[in-house]
Amino acid sequence: MKTSRGRAALACAFACAVTALCLGSGAAHAQQAALAVADGTPQIDSEIADGKLTQALSDLDQRIKTNPTDVQAKFKRGTVLARLNRDDEAITAFTALTQQYPELPEPYNNLAALYAKRGDFAQARATLETAVAANPAYALAQQNLGTVYLRLALQSFQDAQKHDPRDTLSTQRVQSISTLLNLAPPAAASAVVAASAPVAFKPTTSPDGNLFSPSLNSNVNR
Repeated sequence: MKTSRGRAALACAFACAVTALCLGSGAAHAQQAALAVADGTPQIDSEIADGKLTQALSDLDQRIKTNPTDVQAKFKRGTVLARLNRDDEAITAFTALTQQYPELPEPYNNLAALYAKRGDFAQARATLETAVAANPAYALAQQNLGTVYLRLALQSFQDAQKHDPRDTLSTQRVQSISTLLNLAPPAAASAVVAASAPVAFKPTTSPDGNLFSPSLNSNVNR
């Protein structure tokens, strides 16, 4: 059981600006590691800001070794792993945080972003629904959940097209949802029928894009 004093301290420490890690258009936002927060790791924040992610990860590992209850450091470690494309390890890190702090929505949000990156929208949906249940006022997770619902709808309409090329309603729905998600719609229905896999996330070069673009920020409010 966390004390109200402990919750207040964490809420203060995690009140930070949001930046975005871009995975591609039509993606979901994960929370980014915060910069210049009062958690005793300003040098690590600078390393993250400067893109020195390997060094930041090493320093975070040392920080956690000497401060095993530092939730912020653990959260930052997960975001750094994600930015290094070490997704399996990032998933493990965020999963551990959801188990240790099930009332916090942010680790669930980042976990969902990683599932979405893999195209596993069903798992992303379940994880985001847990985040929203933990904190219905967490707008970022609500936004991401809406995006995941659209992705799942897109997959269903594409499957309908594949089984019935004459299904003009599904063709219209695919085009409409693709526009909403900022995806390039197929040139013709036959192109959709031929595509058996869902549309994948495409990397972009914008550092301020969306991470579902998952965004990775340690706005963990406790």
